[in-house]
Amino acid sequence: MPGYIQVEGDPTKWDFDQSVDVGQLGSQVLSVQVTAPLRGTLLVSPRAASVAVFEDPTVDGGTPLPHTPGAIYLPTAAGPSEGSLGYELPLSVDLQDLASQVTTIMGEGQSKTVTLGGAAPTGTLVLNGVTLSFVVLSPSTLEVEGAVPHG
Repeated sequence: MPGYIQVEGDPTKWDFDQSVDVGQLGSQVLSVQVTAPLRGTLLVSPRAASVAVFEDPTVDGGTPLPHTPGAIYLPTAAGPSEGSLGYELPLSVDLQDLASQVTTIMGEGQSKTVTLGGAAPTGTLVLNGVTLSFVVLSPSTLEVEGAVPHG
């Protein structure tokens, strides 16, 4: 059933087109394949203070905008936009492995460093599993959806 998820601290409506087991919320990391505004894997921490899941058959993500590098998106007050899609990841990153590592740190309340890179300057991102409410891991050669309704 199509719908969307909103997670505390970020106004974004994360569109999905699969069933979501809301029974996982609060007990384990919830993993959902999202289709807009970024395509990728949404990982929601069991420590997230509030998560709203809506079933809405009229969800429409808008017009696709091209985006090629893989990225990790973290919660922001404004949500993703064409100029702010998250932190670029190196082409060599294994997103399934990174998703597994993020799931572990969220579940166990640990920290992890992630190497950043690609066309953007290289750097290091520190993730704190205790306070991290969610991440979206987007593969390279993806599309970003435009005009995201917030609310």
